[in-house]
Amino acid sequence: MPRSEAVLVKPKRFGGKIGYDLVVTDDMATVQDYLDAMNRAIAELPFSRGRKKVRECAGCDLCCAERAPLTWIDVLRLRKYLGEEGQSLQGFLDRAGYILVDGPAVDITLRREDDGRCIFLDRRSRLCTVYPARPLVCQTFICCPVSSRAAEVRQWVVNCGEDELVRRWLEQCAREGRQPGFHEGYRPRPRLRDWQPNAFSGRGSYRRVLLREACPPRVWRQVYVPAG
Repeated sequence: MPRSEAVLVKPKRFGGKIGYDLVVTDDMATVQDYLDAMNRAIAELPFSRGRKKVRECAGCDLCCAERAPLTWIDVLRLRKYLGEEGQSLQGFLDRAGYILVDGPAVDITLRREDDGRCIFLDRRSRLCTVYPARPLVCQTFICCPVSSRAAEVRQWVVNCGEDELVRRWLEQCAREGRQPGFHEGYRPRPRLRDWQPNAFSGRGSYRRVLLREACPPRVWRQVYVPAG
């Protein structure tokens, strides 16, 4: 099966607006197949934008002010794109990320500047300066209506990737014999044993992460429709 048919983003009407639904036709579809399908849809499909006066993404920085969780692979891609592969994970997150710890829970997101916009946004052009390496959450966001199953796939894939980043971060801290360095904390008690390996573990590319392994069985059964 051509990889372009492994994941299908289909236009769907929600009342008077056009959004999208998601169908996976290949049980070996990867997260990269999902990203490729989403990027094609953003470029080609006539979605009804939910943001006032927004007809196209270029030059619109509204979503750059929203919370943007990072995945482990996002960090690998960003460090490579920025030429910072030799930098430690903690060092990169201190510059480009924001680590919030609330008890045992950890949330790692893109850092935002004082104006509330992403650190990688060019304020003059209102364009992304790391667009080829932009995070998964940025590649999969469209300000249009979306089916519940498509929204769940995005949520689970993002969460799975962020969990692996948290695990790697805590693992590195433990290996170096130091306490985790975070930027905001409330009764902080992050523990490595609370973060188990998942579909992203041992993977350095989205082409190696199977979509079905990043989603719970319930969600996979909703979106998987074998071809033919």
